[in-house]
Amino acid sequence: MPPIFAIFVLYGLGLTASMQVGLVGPIAPDLRAGFDLSQAQFGLVASLITAAGALFAIPAGVWAAQAGLRRSLFLGGIMMIIGAAIFATASNTGMLYVGRLVTSIGYLLIVVGAPSWMANLGNPKTVAMAMSIWGTFIPVGIAMGNWTSAAIVAWLDWRMAVVACTVPVAVLLPALMLLTKPRDQHFNRSLTSGISGVLKSRPAMQVALTFAAFAGATSAALAFMPAMMADNLSISIPVAAAIIGTSAIAGNIIGSVGAGMFLGRDVPGRRILAIGLPVMAAAIFALFVSQNIVISVLALILFNIGQGSVAGTCFALLPRIAGRDLSMPALQGMLAQFAEIFVVIVPPVAGAMIDWASWQGAAFLLAGFYLAGFVISLRYRPVRIVTAD
Repeated sequence: MPPIFAIFVLYGLGLTASMQVGLVGPIAPDLRAGFDLSQAQFGLVASLITAAGALFAIPAGVWAAQAGLRRSLFLGGIMMIIGAAIFATASNTGMLYVGRLVTSIGYLLIVVGAPSWMANLGNPKTVAMAMSIWGTFIPVGIAMGNWTSAAIVAWLDWRMAVVACTVPVAVLLPALMLLTKPRDQHFNRSLTSGISGVLKSRPAMQVALTFAAFAGATSAALAFMPAMMADNLSISIPVAAAIIGTSAIAGNIIGSVGAGMFLGRDVPGRRILAIGLPVMAAAIFALFVSQNIVISVLALILFNIGQGSVAGTCFALLPRIAGRDLSMPALQGMLAQFAEIFVVIVPPVAGAMIDWASWQGAAFLLAGFYLAGFVISLRYRPVRIVTAD
């Protein structure tokens, strides 16, 4: 199969995984009413999608390198289907949590395995293009989850919205089996050695910590954003989801591709992060306090451009950090584990802040996390990038 087909399938799996993140925003009112959830409890439901990654992402990356990327991705898809089925049929809050935890295992295996496969496609230009595209999978997938969930919940109910956001993975799994196995997949280091290798890499550590602060704040922002816009702007959830989704796709593509172009011209990744993260802090603050739709839309566009540039930069730096002793799955696992610890923690904290100080309190909290990521990024030591002629 040609590389473009592999990119299509692998990116599609990433989108499906991120749709599980995006689907919860539009169904928030129904979930809270049906299960009598507080904002903090709903934040936990939203954040549990990454619980497995918060605990086991680095070991999962080493295991994926040892067991094979096809096997780990197939298992991830199956776990996502099982988890969504549990979540969609839940009759109590506990089953909601169980469904999201099972889904989180599938989510982890996909977000570790898919970009690692892309990084082994061979041709450096193809790899660069693939990783640049991969940098948009989270926001675009979340936007697609928002759209799909909002449309289905308005037409049917929240349970069918969960099912609809999971159908694509069942379609993509057979296509996965048709892909040619990635090159240079063999990895024979022990679990302990593989984990210690990535943890000792200073550049990897700095990128992972920066991405963690970014990912935690972004997960919380997107989980509460539809309800926040509906409250502040007096619009419906479907309209809010449409605005969020449209701006997310356009803004993130611009930001991610732009970051890839600048990195290809030897612009330091630290410089891109040092611009993107403060822009996101200012934009999210304005968005969460604004009651003017024009200001809100402009802030949302800036937020998404910043989001694309930060995510694209972090993902694009990983293949350049990887060396003989570091596998891409292990590095992806490190990025995921650090990020998902924050993704589990920040949404419930943001929910509690909303319960206590309304949307204005969340504005200060989320902006603070982006600024923390900015401070961490300043300590990153650039890796020399060798560009193929």
